[in-house]
Formats: sequence, C-alpha cells, structure tokens
Amino acid sequence: MPVKINLKEVRELREMSQYELAQKTGMSPQNVQKLEQGRSKGIQLDTLDTLCEVLDCKVQDILVRV
Repeated sequence: MPVKINLKEVRELREMSQYELAQKTGMSPQNVQKLEQGRSKGIQLDTLDTLCEVLDCKVQDILVRV
C-alpha cells in the first residue's frame, strides 16, 4: 500500500510557509518542497518527529496509508 505525505496540508493549516517550516526544522526549503510534492523516496524518523513537533501534530496527520 502506498503512503501519502500530507505535509503541505498540515503546514498550510498552521499558516506556515515552506521557508518558515524549513527554518524551524533545520531542513532545507528544497527538502520541504520535495516531501510536499512526493518526490522524496522516504523520510527519516527523526525528521518526521521534528516535523510533528514544529507543526504540533501527530504522525498520522502527516503520513496516510492509501
């Protein structure tokens, strides 16, 4: 089963730009963009944890099995 990354939707609900998310997580804006566009082959668990902390959400808000 494929897994969809809902990072863009969660980020936009928090009214945060890609650049702001990148700054707060220590990621590059390009990596945030790749994740949002589904062009990334995977995501590190520590990166996922950081995203959830910054976006104040749960893992299942970002990753959805389709």
